[in-house]
Amino acid sequence: MNLEIIDFHTHPFTTPSENFCFFPGSVTTDGDFLSDLASAGIGRFAGSIIDKQNKDFASIVRANRRAIELGERYGDKYIPGIHVHPDYVSESENEINSAWELGVRLVGELVPYHHGYSYDHCGLHEIFECLGGRDMTVSIHSTDSDLPLMEKLAAEHKDVTFVFAHPGDLPRVKNHIEVMRRCENVYLDLSGTGLFRYGMLKHLVDSVGAERILFGTDYPICNPEMYVHAVLFEKISDREKELIFAGNAKRLLKL
Repeated sequence: MNLEIIDFHTHPFTTPSENFCFFPGSVTTDGDFLSDLASAGIGRFAGSIIDKQNKDFASIVRANRRAIELGERYGDKYIPGIHVHPDYVSESENEINSAWELGVRLVGELVPYHHGYSYDHCGLHEIFECLGGRDMTVSIHSTDSDLPLMEKLAAEHKDVTFVFAHPGDLPRVKNHIEVMRRCENVYLDLSGTGLFRYGMLKHLVDSVGAERILFGTDYPICNPEMYVHAVLFEKISDREKELIFAGNAKRLLKL
């Protein structure tokens, strides 16, 4: 079975402070990044750059610029995502507008704890109103405690497509399913914890449909080939695997 695979959830890096690998000796250059994903059978990857040492908006802008530059360097292999910040609404809207003009259709992964805000920040509503008019997809980090706030955002901004990251273990998976049943504009990517629980993906497919699930790894934090084989081993159809591996990402990101 020859499958196209798009990793919806990665974090490329250009400096050591942007490298999210827990054991950075394993991934030290962007060459490692490209070769690891290719070895796992992943042809294209999406995601944002996060600088762990800087949390002001100027650092966000710099990370966004580096993501755009990597997109130009890698060609269609990399699908850049940009960051926004609710403390800086007008500045974030400028970032959205500039990225849109360059063909970027992904915001995030937004990771509030890295940039010092929460999902109940009023500025996010203004930013998402801007995004709703742009038909862009938003990738946002999920935790058990954040899910109610994330659902509130999705319910109040139905014209925005949200992709929640990290299924988590059984309780969070169940909560994700309930949110997705209530909010048709919510999708889930498989990155981070969760996929190692055998049968989780089939349960998600049976509960919300393969059309709502995107393949993601959280590389370089996680081993990408393990995620590829985890999807292949689940008892779901070839068509469902095609949607999860690439079809849904292509549809949402207008590829």
